[in-house]
Amino acid sequence: MVICFIGDSLTQGIGDELSLGWVGRLAQASFAIKPEHARTLTLCNLGLRSDTSLRIAQRWRQETDRRRRPGEEMAFVFSFGAADHKFDLALQDSLNASRLLLLEAASLGSTLYIAPPPAFEPGWSAHIRKLGQEVCGLCAGLGVPSFDLHAPLSGQAEYMASLKADGIHPDAAGYERMAHLLRGFEPLAQLLGL
Repeated sequence: MVICFIGDSLTQGIGDELSLGWVGRLAQASFAIKPEHARTLTLCNLGLRSDTSLRIAQRWRQETDRRRRPGEEMAFVFSFGAADHKFDLALQDSLNASRLLLLEAASLGSTLYIAPPPAFEPGWSAHIRKLGQEVCGLCAGLGVPSFDLHAPLSGQAEYMASLKADGIHPDAAGYERMAHLLRGFEPLAQLLGL
């Protein structure tokens, strides 16, 4: 199986001095539990810094198609929304792009969405929360499992402190907190054999 993680810099793992991010940490956990996954699962981190939901909607299909092999099952794990406010993308434009990409992805393989974590600046964080909630609502209507990282992490002083470098990207300890929460997201845990 090929599992593509598609998103922005928080998917990419920017700010993690160990260069793992939450994707790398979940991969490590999967391979530790089932070493054969290192040979049978292909995990592709397709996170790109500053990508908005609109940009992700424009690029995800081409990038994942390049990783598709005949007869092999694919899964898509999307996590985006943190950059939309930074680039003044209108909420409705974000939602339109999200609906289209989630519908298309779900027709091609298992599809999940992870709403982004909070930012340190309250206004930015409120926008991230609103967009994440709206996309999770879209997911419910489309039958796409979703997980909200914003709610649990915004209440963790340790996580918020991990954003001190630039206000949005956590350090290694912050990414570990994200990965810990995501281990409890059952559809993702099933994909990774956690």
